[in-house]
Amino acid sequence: MPGLDSPTSGTMGTRSAGTAPTKKRSSRKKKQEEERPMEILGPQLEDGSYPGVTLVTTEDEMRQAMAKINHYMKPRVKQLTREIFVSFGGYNLSRKGFLGAIAVTDGFGKTYIFDVISLGNALWEPASDLNKPGLREFLEVAYNEKVMFDGREAKDCLKYVYGVELKGMFDLRIVELMNRGKVKTHAVLPHEKEELPGQPARDVISKTFLFTRAELETYYIESKLRDSISYLSTEIGERTWRVRKNGMDDSIVRYLVEHQKFLIYVWQNFSFGDIDKDKMYWISSERYNNLFVEKEKRTYNKFEVNDITPKYVICITTTDQPLGGVRCEKCLRMLPSQEFTDEMVRTREGCVCSICVLIESNSLKTPKVGAAIKTKKKKKKKKKKKVRIEGEEGDDSSSSDEDDE
Repeated sequence: MPGLDSPTSGTMGTRSAGTAPTKKRSSRKKKQEEERPMEILGPQLEDGSYPGVTLVTTEDEMRQAMAKINHYMKPRVKQLTREIFVSFGGYNLSRKGFLGAIAVTDGFGKTYIFDVISLGNALWEPASDLNKPGLREFLEVAYNEKVMFDGREAKDCLKYVYGVELKGMFDLRIVELMNRGKVKTHAVLPHEKEELPGQPARDVISKTFLFTRAELETYYIESKLRDSISYLSTEIGERTWRVRKNGMDDSIVRYLVEHQKFLIYVWQNFSFGDIDKDKMYWISSERYNNLFVEKEKRTYNKFEVNDITPKYVICITTTDQPLGGVRCEKCLRMLPSQEFTDEMVRTREGCVCSICVLIESNSLKTPKVGAAIKTKKKKKKKKKKKVRIEGEEGDDSSSSDEDDE
């Protein structure tokens, strides 16, 4: 349950409970802030660099970058938004892998790419060390509105490899699911049959699966913008993530910049500001991203790593969820007893939840990505051509003749 450090939302951003509201800005200044383009979304510069992007590879650069990030996140700063976008890059992200770089973009598009390999332990210094203000405090503060996409593996890696507790996430997979069917999309959303007792089956928008990154691009990003994030499907090898002989490889920078653009493009589809609804997003995102880190043992199989919407994670009308008392032998989650048969609950043997039963039977089919929505073009009305009969004069010619007389 959220406490005093839980987020409460303003317009497209969050504010920690108990802080004083900022003074109202004039409508002219608000309009200027709303129209101000995000720097990272601009075209690539002539020298090959990206607008608004700063590489952070030394402790001095880290100190300057964190000072600007912390200044941006403070409630007293007169700005319209306080969301901040975070991407993690590395090899085999999980407790078995490692991080290579972390990208942080503020609401104005200023981006800082922290080189985890070059900065080493200085990046994870405790918040009490003012001389080395690393990322630890920023990542562990619960009320920062850190927008990311599926942070389960990144959170698992941060906890077990670097000893950092990632908190305060707004996961776009969860936010999208909770808004699916309520906002405009660029392709037809998948549908499924819903059968309720005593009622005929009907077609409803499918929410059985969470969308992958490629699916989010199809549904929520305009086709003309997808070319600017085409590098996201490229695989970067372990050596590239780890070696810094000639500095950070350009492929890492491009990947993280395009991932930040992806987060921004998708985020812009949804509206925020309702305190209760935003808390639902936040709590649901926290529960989703805790699915891997809470396990003492990982299986990395289809029962654990899949795109199926997990039960007892998404908050629909309330944040209260039934307590888990029985562990599923397949996904290793602690779930309420109603997920199992009476025999399983009584003997505590062969306990398999309803979702894992469906996965094992291969009865769940991933819906196909919808076709693009075609916009109807207005037909231009054809003007009828006037037929001129020989011997007849037009109005203009007759009037001119009369004038001449």
